[in-house]
Amino acid sequence: MRIQTVINSSSEKEQKLLFMKNWDELQYRTEEKSLGNGKSLLLLEVSDEEFEKLKGIFSDAGEAMGAFLTTAQENGWEEVPSSYCIYHAMFDGERVIAGIKTPEGVSIHDQLHLEEMIRKMMSFPRIVVYSSDVLTYIKDLFPEVDLRAFIIAREISRTGVKAPNLEDLGRIYGFDVSDLKNSLELIEKLLENPIRTPQGEVSIRPYYMPL
Repeated sequence: MRIQTVINSSSEKEQKLLFMKNWDELQYRTEEKSLGNGKSLLLLEVSDEEFEKLKGIFSDAGEAMGAFLTTAQENGWEEVPSSYCIYHAMFDGERVIAGIKTPEGVSIHDQLHLEEMIRKMMSFPRIVVYSSDVLTYIKDLFPEVDLRAFIIAREISRTGVKAPNLEDLGRIYGFDVSDLKNSLELIEKLLENPIRTPQGEVSIRPYYMPL
């Protein structure tokens, strides 16, 4: 298992690692990567085999891993995401239609049949969207989506460039975003750096960075 957090100082690093005192049976290693502006990405890795040591406390290694991750999250860590799905929604007349793109392909759902789509989304640690407004359509059924959402427009704004709307990017990239499938394809394309915007090219953070 690999977890990550952002730190601003060596003292904050020590504070973030305090929770490991309650897991002293586990051998682990850490890695620190500079993010600039005085910030660093702190990674902590525990091999899956290490959790076998906790079978006397937990029923199995899987339960131990779940308890460990919960404790880590309570202390400001998150699991390093190894996969993602793309989500977008738009109006078709007066109804909302939503879609996701996963390794299995694209699936489209109307606003009355979002449960199946959300069940699929829940299996992914990272949900990639272009803008945050599309999250409002699913928050009631998937409240924790905010904690998993990598919002590309927000990441563009982090670079100091005003985030264009998806239609403008569609014209630059040659995607007709009036079609939901095309929008999903374009959003995934935007994960490739650099992104071409009307103001020039920008590079955003990878989707797996801490949110």
